Amino acid sequence: MKTTDPVKKFLASPLFVALLVMLAAFGFYWGWTYLLPYKPRPTFAYFDYQANAWLKGHLHLMFPQTTHDMTRYQGDWYIPFPPLPSILLFPYVAYKGILEVNVVWFACIVGAVTVGLVYLMLRALQDAKLTELDHRGVLWLTVLFGIGSVFWYMAVQGTVWFFAQITTVTFVALGTWLTIRRKSLFWGGVGLGIAMLSRPLIALTAPLLLGLYAELNPKLKEKFVVQDWIKPLLAFAVGPVLAAVALLLYNDARFDNPLDFGYLTQNVDKSLRADLATYGQFHIHFLGRNLKAMLWGIPLMKDGFLQPDPFGISLFITTPALVYLWRSFKPTILALSAWTATGLLMVPLLLYYNTGWYQFGYRFSLDFMIPLMVLLAVHAPTKLPWHYKTLIMLGVVVNAMGVLWFGLPNY
Repeated sequence: MKTTDPVKKFLASPLFVALLVMLAAFGFYWGWTYLLPYKPRPTFAYFDYQANAWLKGHLHLMFPQTTHDMTRYQGDWYIPFPPLPSILLFPYVAYKGILEVNVVWFACIVGAVTVGLVYLMLRALQDAKLTELDHRGVLWLTVLFGIGSVFWYMAVQGTVWFFAQITTVTFVALGTWLTIRRKSLFWGGVGLGIAMLSRPLIALTAPLLLGLYAELNPKLKEKFVVQDWIKPLLAFAVGPVLAAVALLLYNDARFDNPLDFGYLTQNVDKSLRADLATYGQFHIHFLGRNLKAMLWGIPLMKDGFLQPDPFGISLFITTPALVYLWRSFKPTILALSAWTATGLLMVPLLLYYNTGWYQFGYRFSLDFMIPLMVLLAVHAPTKLPWHYKTLIMLGVVVNAMGVLWFGLPNY
């Protein structure tokens, strides 16, 4: 019998469990920062200084500590990366002041919220009967995402590159959850549009949301009729279109060119400048090394010990349970849409002029991790077998080693 007590109803709801998951994730992430020599405001945080510059009425950084990965235009230094992380930090910086801001703490909060949203997304798939996975299985997959993937070490950094990716995943997860929960493309588009303010290419996640919407509306599954899609697609487009307009205006305000993000003139490491100048940001020349970093890169032997290759190691080493994606190779609408989103997102990443630079694992995989999580959940058995759980825990161990390896040098 269902309870009518609102308190008991909330305590039995996915939202309450998600809150517990968020608190556990935050405690876990924040606890690890005490084991490692992290600074509250890393040298390469940047977004806190950008928020502070906005408070002073500037789009450029007035006195940057370093100009690595920044863009110089008309004598001023700008952060080329889109502004979502700075927008999120803005109230915190305005309240505490730039000298009191703890960017790592804030990144841990955002990371924990993201883990909670992934849990809610998986529970929504359950409620919509798109997965047969039981609740323990949902928790296992949440562990896979939160500490069995490169998300873990990225969530405790606070640096500009990693924080940008964390905030992107936050809103992709939010949009995916709301698409399932509300059976609405509008809210999916809102989440995706906000995520675009951190990484514009994340717009390529759209096929996943469209596939979920089709699965949740039997009429659309039975027969494709153009008229049935007009209103949902227009509703979906609101978020991404507004985000695209905002980014164009932001670029124009910074560089007098709406299409210029500042990447081509970015002050990157000297070892990357030749490639950037010769081939540009995206080129088939970079395909081989990006494929290696993503799929078959292995640790290096150094001084008699195995160490991660700092320019990328295989997804199947950092998250070995991804081998179970083979179960999703089926001609269903949802499987095809999720794999389409994953493939589209991989294209620019595989043609990009660097693999993610100094990192543990392959950090760009976070761009397509939400579609992969959906695929794993939808095609998982009701109860995860012991070997599935073993690979998840192996991923946790590997990523714990990665957090230690990446954090101890205090990069």
